[in-house]
Amino acid sequence: MKKPWSISTTVRNPERLRNFLRVLKQLEGQPFDKNNQEKYQILLIKERLYIPNNIPPEFKKYYEDPTIEIPYDEAKKIFYCKNYEDPPMRGRQSVNPLNKLGFAIAREGYGEIKITELGNKFLSSDYDIGEIFFRSLLKLQFPNPLSDEFKEKEGFNIMPFIATMHLIDRVNRKFYKEKTKKKGLSRVEFSVFVPTLIRFDQIDEYVEKILKYREEKDKKKYIRNFIEDFYGTKNLPDKKINNLFDYGDNTMRYFRLTKFFKISMDPTGKHWRIDLEPSREVEIKQLLEIYTGEALKFNSNEEYLNYISDIKKPSLPWERRDKLEEIANSLKERICYIMKENKLQITKEDSKILLVDTKTLSEEEIKKHISNLRSLNIQIKERIQKIELKDNVEKIKEIISILQDDKKLKKYEPEQFEKLVTEALKILNDEISIKPNYPVDDDGEPINHSPGNKPDIECYYSTFNAICEVTLNTSSHQWMEEGQPVMRHLRDFENQNSNKDALCIFIAPKIHRDTYSQFWISVKYEYDGLPQKIVPMTTKQFAILLEVLLYNLERGKKITHRELYELYSKVINETVKLEAFSQWEIFIENAIKEWQDKIKQYET
Repeated sequence: MKKPWSISTTVRNPERLRNFLRVLKQLEGQPFDKNNQEKYQILLIKERLYIPNNIPPEFKKYYEDPTIEIPYDEAKKIFYCKNYEDPPMRGRQSVNPLNKLGFAIAREGYGEIKITELGNKFLSSDYDIGEIFFRSLLKLQFPNPLSDEFKEKEGFNIMPFIATMHLIDRVNRKFYKEKTKKKGLSRVEFSVFVPTLIRFDQIDEYVEKILKYREEKDKKKYIRNFIEDFYGTKNLPDKKINNLFDYGDNTMRYFRLTKFFKISMDPTGKHWRIDLEPSREVEIKQLLEIYTGEALKFNSNEEYLNYISDIKKPSLPWERRDKLEEIANSLKERICYIMKENKLQITKEDSKILLVDTKTLSEEEIKKHISNLRSLNIQIKERIQKIELKDNVEKIKEIISILQDDKKLKKYEPEQFEKLVTEALKILNDEISIKPNYPVDDDGEPINHSPGNKPDIECYYSTFNAICEVTLNTSSHQWMEEGQPVMRHLRDFENQNSNKDALCIFIAPKIHRDTYSQFWISVKYEYDGLPQKIVPMTTKQFAILLEVLLYNLERGKKITHRELYELYSKVINETVKLEAFSQWEIFIENAIKEWQDKIKQYET
């Protein structure tokens, strides 16, 4: 029976691979024998990166209170109490995506464990997640000499990343020729036809199947017939079909990180469409000209090991001066077109970038110029978004409705929640800059949540600065998972912006009492030697700020950051007078309502 390909079923969130890699780094230089395969899985348990099911009662304390460190010997007991038939296999499964994506070489019988150059770059503090996963996925191919998973004798001959680009490109060209309804692929089309595309020479055949699917009235029947034909059976369990959607969702998450694919997605992440990224049209064209999607051939395992270890391989078509200039000129034309279409004024800073003559630059300088153009492209999109958000009554009402609805928020992806709050902050008042730290695509849309070493959102105003930390976590673990990072991020932000008062706005659908306690101690007493300024608010309380804005807008008025600062200051200053953190929650609720009434009375 044939099988579809997949990137990783072990680690669904690509960002988590960094922590798996960090743990493997502890074993670098040692053989990946059965002993170290088990040790790796035990270390993952110790670091809480892998949580086994049905943990015995005597170990549950480690998961009920994540502040308690799991000693290695205890993690070892947790691992062995599962009585696996093949314990080393668990370590092999966990390391598999790191091997597959070229971040490490950890295989029994292939020498010492090695973190590749790309893997070490991923572990660095200033890594570019888009570049990391682009380089990684470009090398991914089936079959490959180190994989027993997708073999040539099973029909595999494909570079999935490139083959998917070819598939979408050819579907899109049919779009222009035959006027089919949509560009790119829907979630159903991607999940069904991409993981089952196991040979590069099937691409044209699959294009026709997709177009046929679009014409079918009974689409569910067509999909079932296609999948039954792929597997070669008429007795297909629903699990096989559902697995394809899991593979599709997971692959989309990896592909979107490269920024070579454009994803249109609802905030819940359930409904999405994937297309080639328009701003990378030149690079995509160049890639498709030299790579067909056929898997590369290697004469030996050593040749393949050298290939995945070399960050400069495979060669990129634009690593030539003429190709770099082509990319730069294309980006410049695209930016100028967008600015003209949206009637944006070109600033002096814009001109400095747009008027650069690439013929006077070295190759490295052109690469830097392309990076500057990409940054400008995102800034332009942000300006357009700011114009669209400004005084947009309907958008304000929409955001208020979402913030007040816990059921809707539970369905949100973390990065979409960060985006929602970012939009609210941009609508709210007269900031100098609202800077979310989630990585974005070339349209400025989040492709993942903010990294753990930075605040979620940075806010800069003329009279004060702030960070905004958001979470959808409402469990009893909220204070443990959010408390220390929030206070650490604020202290770092205070030190980096010592010229102005700095504070933190913490927003969650519900705030656990232990979180109030943690932040109250930080505000009333100290964190790391000095008091901090933290204002915890529920999403419903934060929505009140937007309701005040909406009330004023409907009367031709606005609120300023100074008026918000007045509210924040009151919450912080009165905290030191309270005798217990349990009083703080009630005080904040009353302070927001009093502020709301005061602003309304003042404007009236």
